[in-house]
Amino acid sequence: MVEKTENQRHRVVVIGSGFGGLFGTKALRRADADVTMIAKTTHHLFQPLLYQVATGILSEGEIAPPTREVLARQKNATVLLGDVTGIDLTAKTVTSHVLGRELVTPYDSLIVAAGAGQSYFGNNHFAEFAPGMKSIDDALELRGRIFGAFELAEIGAKRGENIDHLLTFVVVGAGPTGVEMAGQIAELAHKTLKRDFRSINTRKARVILIDAAPQVLPPFGAKLGAWTEKKLDGIGVEVQLGAMVVAVDERGLEVQDKDGTRRRIEAVTKVWAAGVQASG
Repeated sequence: MVEKTENQRHRVVVIGSGFGGLFGTKALRRADADVTMIAKTTHHLFQPLLYQVATGILSEGEIAPPTREVLARQKNATVLLGDVTGIDLTAKTVTSHVLGRELVTPYDSLIVAAGAGQSYFGNNHFAEFAPGMKSIDDALELRGRIFGAFELAEIGAKRGENIDHLLTFVVVGAGPTGVEMAGQIAELAHKTLKRDFRSINTRKARVILIDAAPQVLPPFGAKLGAWTEKKLDGIGVEVQLGAMVVAVDERGLEVQDKDGTRRRIEAVTKVWAAGVQASG
């Protein structure tokens, strides 16, 4: 154990700069304690708006202010950049690494708020072709794929090629993230970009929302789910429920319907919004 000096204040280490970590740190602003936040990014990410970065509505800076800036006025808070690799409960220390250097930080109290990552339910190989949306990097990757699909479709149309697979966008997971993402892609294709291309009609793009559950927004009840599904249909999103994704590749994906039959959807751009798991 790393001993503290007689006059040293209580030491609190917070792991993670997401909602839990940030609000945990802020809650201690008047405490007689020294608070050290350790996070592997330099920003606090407002994750609910990632879909707007992915579709070009917002820039990354608008939803990810620097953590140091957010906590600048909290005199008892210190921010350290680092990827936490170990916690010694006996010695009461946290080991982190950044830029090849190791740092050991002692604590008296520990708050672990490392957040959540994308879950592919044991099919992590899906990630290559159907990225999740849990970080700024994820959102920028998806932005490139979404807008890139329209650009490739424009080129393909000029060559007389079949472009249906380029103008089909599939969102897997009908929870809040999936619903927002599907709706925003539909808005982008059917309204925002409708005059921007010469060889393609972006309003003919298909946006498909898939979920194995029997309704949209499963945790929120049947009434809200039915209302949301109706709204999605009204803006041109095809909702396919009771459909489980069983295979994903570069060109598309295979789904299994509740009756056991399998079918394929040709779509270059896929977004995975179907599950979360604790960050490692």
